[in-house]
Amino acid sequence: MIILQTQNFIHEASLSSLLSTLEKHAYLADETGQTQPESLRALRSSGLLGSIIPTEYGGKGETIWFASKLIEQLATVDPSIAIVVHQHLLVVTSLLNKGSEKQKRTYLPKLSSGEWIAASAWSETGSGAGKQTVGTKNDEGNWVINGVKTFTTGAGLADLYLVLVQTVSSDAGTEAAQHGQTFFLIEKEQVVAVDTQSGLSGMRGSSTRFIEFHRSVLTSDHILGEVGGSVELKIALRESGLTLGAISVGISEAAFRIALDYVERKGLAASQSLQVRLSELHMWIDAARALVDKVAERSSDNLKLSASQSKILASEVSEKVCREVQQIVGGTGYMRGHKIERLYRDARGVSLMGPVNYLAREMVGREIVSEPFRF
Repeated sequence: MIILQTQNFIHEASLSSLLSTLEKHAYLADETGQTQPESLRALRSSGLLGSIIPTEYGGKGETIWFASKLIEQLATVDPSIAIVVHQHLLVVTSLLNKGSEKQKRTYLPKLSSGEWIAASAWSETGSGAGKQTVGTKNDEGNWVINGVKTFTTGAGLADLYLVLVQTVSSDAGTEAAQHGQTFFLIEKEQVVAVDTQSGLSGMRGSSTRFIEFHRSVLTSDHILGEVGGSVELKIALRESGLTLGAISVGISEAAFRIALDYVERKGLAASQSLQVRLSELHMWIDAARALVDKVAERSSDNLKLSASQSKILASEVSEKVCREVQQIVGGTGYMRGHKIERLYRDARGVSLMGPVNYLAREMVGREIVSEPFRF
């Protein structure tokens, strides 16, 4: 385990306590498809949700690298909670990048203390470039939001949602539709979480569901950034250094430990074939971690490119590692209740998230051909 420690604040004790609680309840969360209250309480009280929030807003003022390592460690015991924290920190990063001072003073102290958890809602079924969640102005000049968002991680447990809304007609053409989208900060009282996606194969404790908006009335104070400014915020998030790859690295690390424990317990450490297989797993994990760390340290010449690459590589490595570890463990690793069986399903989930890997590859390709290529 990497101990998260800085000169100003030692996080080891709170992280260790949180990991212990999450490990204890991860199996039940997976079995029931419900985030366990004990895990949620431990997360809220850990102080870690405010890790990257500046001290002036009640946070710890840590770096994105710290946040990436935190997410990686959480994923070793419960990837579902790790993805909830990842989404929370993305909203925090969005507020820090584009929020007004009033918005920062209103939301960041609550998000820092754990009183509030944040979630983001972008996805819709079959909406293409335009979004079907629509915002229109009423006679009083307020925004009225109607629509449905799918695959919203943290739905029902979050207190604040960052929601992507179509504020220009989606019939205006692809480019116009994308530039006619706006991010709104919407509190839980105006969000209806619908329990229709609890049948997920993996990440079953992440409370990923539909959310609905039925004539939610919002003022312009709820807009994050500018009207129609979603593209700029999306780019800022891709360049923030936070990547889903950190979750995949944590899953890979946990799977690798399972293989090592099995080999040692069975007295198989002298097996040359197993040594070769373990060396390959270790090499894959190190390569994925190096790219994720490069993004988190913001040391890449092209953060948009490296962020997408890190997500693709790390998620596909985690699937390979879990598959190999399941083969090493044998039939018991294919049974419900074994940690590697759960991790394998969770690993697959990351490759389907924000965006699915084949779309991420298209983004990488566009980035490569749009500027002089260099390593």
